[in-house]
Amino acid sequence: MTETLAKEHWNRVLSDLQGHVGEEVFNLWLRNTLIVRLEPELIEVGVPNLVVSDWLKSQYSNEILDSVNRVVGFRPGEIKYSVNGHLFRQLRKQEETARRAAGEAMIGQKGRPGPVPAPKQIFNLNERYTLDRIIVGPGNQLAFNCAWEVARKPGEGFNPLFIYGKTGLGKSHLLQGIAREVLERFPSKDTLYIPAEYFVNQYVAALQKRDVEPFRKRFRNLDVLIIDDLHFLAGKDASQQELLHTLNALEQQGKQVVLASDQHPRELEEFMEHLTTRFLQGMIAEVTLPPRNTRLAIINSKLEGHRQLFPNAVIEFLADHLECNVREIEGYVTRLVALAGLAGEKVTLELAQQALHDFLSSRARLVDLPDIENVVIAHYGVTSQQLHSRLRKRPVALARQVCMYLARKLTSYSLKEIGRFFGGKNHTTVVFAVQAVEEKCARSRTLNDELEHLRKALQGESRNGKRR
Repeated sequence: MTETLAKEHWNRVLSDLQGHVGEEVFNLWLRNTLIVRLEPELIEVGVPNLVVSDWLKSQYSNEILDSVNRVVGFRPGEIKYSVNGHLFRQLRKQEETARRAAGEAMIGQKGRPGPVPAPKQIFNLNERYTLDRIIVGPGNQLAFNCAWEVARKPGEGFNPLFIYGKTGLGKSHLLQGIAREVLERFPSKDTLYIPAEYFVNQYVAALQKRDVEPFRKRFRNLDVLIIDDLHFLAGKDASQQELLHTLNALEQQGKQVVLASDQHPRELEEFMEHLTTRFLQGMIAEVTLPPRNTRLAIINSKLEGHRQLFPNAVIEFLADHLECNVREIEGYVTRLVALAGLAGEKVTLELAQQALHDFLSSRARLVDLPDIENVVIAHYGVTSQQLHSRLRKRPVALARQVCMYLARKLTSYSLKEIGRFFGGKNHTTVVFAVQAVEEKCARSRTLNDELEHLRKALQGESRNGKRR
């Protein structure tokens, strides 16, 4: 069914529903909806948020299906609901208008208050990282739902909210989206988004000055504290202890805390049990790789303004084959959009297949830990067994340190993952190895040359610096 015909049918369905469910229910739950797909096997309805989605799913799905049957002449086999960014923004504007009207009414009654000081943000929020720009699907639905509720009602539930998942799946987008939404809805609330590294550095600086009270006053008087990359605190016992006291102080005041890490709290190593237990007392939400339908929505969102250059067959092909994280999907589509814009012509399926082949080939050439192990073993003449052992003989120790150094520089693996792979070492061992290699490089031109040789071997570069 064409998009135009589906919209016409949906307008008639809404009129029919209005007569059946009543004006109040219709205005509250159904007016702000749109049709995404209308076929005999499936109807997909766009909604402004997951609250509306959950309510319609539990209360009005049968009424919608019956209405489609009355108006269109068939009863779809399935109904689904998807969060639509346009509706999300539209509803938020309506809520903002209502809040402003209420505020002006209060001013008229009590007199104009003094200006509200703007909360201080240490780290600038990415203007693209707003909740309405997130494509919601099975992989992030729970996390998004929790983020939206926290942003609307900070401190009232899901406290702390702990979001975890691998790199590139949108954790930082969710956290910064919460921060931006809270700042817009509650400008008087002291809201702070920071990476965990900043928390540690500030605490260490306070200890060095032997004056931690300003630090504690700053963090324990916040209304909303949002900390990203929490795994950075691994092995830092003093900072973990201070964070635990900060969380307890904020909780006692009914303040909101949001945290993100690359692992579930139970899997965080070198973390105090009291702290991980505190995380587990809140709401845990995972983000995972997007399935096909979500990838399709992500691709369409990135094609905004260029949709006419991409036939449906190309978009379907991309959704089928880009089985990777959100960051990689967006990066690939952005490059393809640039290619199409330069050519000024529609992207053919053949062009998409060639571009995807190049993309997948480059991904295949990305450095992995076993690759590093193989080239280092070959170069230094040690065995895999020696590399993964506790031997500290110079050739073996140097080879192991070089492996960890290259893994840190050429891959996105965490310190913990690198240490675990190379002999079950801990986070601090990897940090020491990287520092040791850097110090040796400062004194040895030979080692610098060796590392450059290994890097080129790993990244598939020839002597002139081009890909083989």
